[in-house]
Amino acid sequence: MDMEKKEGKASLLWFETSDSVCRQHQFEPDGRLSVVIVGDSRPFYQRVVGAFMNKFYPSGYPYSVNEGYLRYTQFRALQHVTRAALSVLSTQSLLFAAGLRPTPAQATAVSWILKDGMQHVGKVICSNWGARMDSEPKRWRLLADVLYDIGIGLEVLSPLCPHLFLEVAGLGNFAKGIAVVAARATRLPIYSSFAKEGNLSDLFAKGEAFSTLFSVIGIGVGIQLASTICGSMQGKLVAGPLLSIIHLYSVSEEMRATPINTLNPRRTAMVVDDFLKAGVVSSPSDLRYRENLLFNLQLKEDTGNVKVGKAVHKAIRPSRLCSHNHIVLYFQPYFYF
Repeated sequence: MDMEKKEGKASLLWFETSDSVCRQHQFEPDGRLSVVIVGDSRPFYQRVVGAFMNKFYPSGYPYSVNEGYLRYTQFRALQHVTRAALSVLSTQSLLFAAGLRPTPAQATAVSWILKDGMQHVGKVICSNWGARMDSEPKRWRLLADVLYDIGIGLEVLSPLCPHLFLEVAGLGNFAKGIAVVAARATRLPIYSSFAKEGNLSDLFAKGEAFSTLFSVIGIGVGIQLASTICGSMQGKLVAGPLLSIIHLYSVSEEMRATPINTLNPRRTAMVVDDFLKAGVVSSPSDLRYRENLLFNLQLKEDTGNVKVGKAVHKAIRPSRLCSHNHIVLYFQPYFYF
């Protein structure tokens, strides 16, 4: 790293060269630090990758986030592409089904509004389950996408029964309403599990920008599919399930890459089991690939530890577990590292 400093009345200026990139750092009179690239001799593709990483990954990546963030974002990109493509296909089907109804335009408009109203009903109902999501964010996040795909599936099938448009589309929107609330409620715990240096806001902002980018790409993919192989119901019946499988697989891999730092009965049982067998306290990274995300299944020999985990979790609500050769329990809300 080459460094040159110049002191003046108004500012402090220096240059840093690293990885073929020369940056000018300068403190402005108001105290702000500005960084400007003044020389870049990297190949073009490396500059494109660097610009993408700066725009859509947190500052200081990969040192500013916990392990697994790259795998999480890779599958998140695939999830948003497939989800947006499915949304395009479902919208096309809904419009087609609404046009097939032998009713006046005014009645069709009322049915469409009522259909959207069912989504708000789903949101209100799901809000009552918010407290359950604190210790199970990964399971609820995956369940949200399962419900979302069920809702999309009902909407895609709506042209097959246009006389039941309100019932089918309304039920689909109801499922999507529950999915939207569950996905939003679990977003913050998932982001916070990757935050490493008090950079949760930066992580959240870059993550949302990342999601938006690949959702736009997914809309383009969906439009292309809708105008070609999915122009008919037969095409949708082939492409829809395939996209849904890819979508749910991507979400599952996202959640497995997420080192959630909250305790629930199952994770508490796993920590207790590891400590009793090996004398070590497992970290979130150790536990993430061993969790069953949809069903709380366990082997017979683990049943005792699961009961112990539930009892410990219910009685004292352990919060922070330090990864030394002993367990330290604090009486604070649910977190450990």
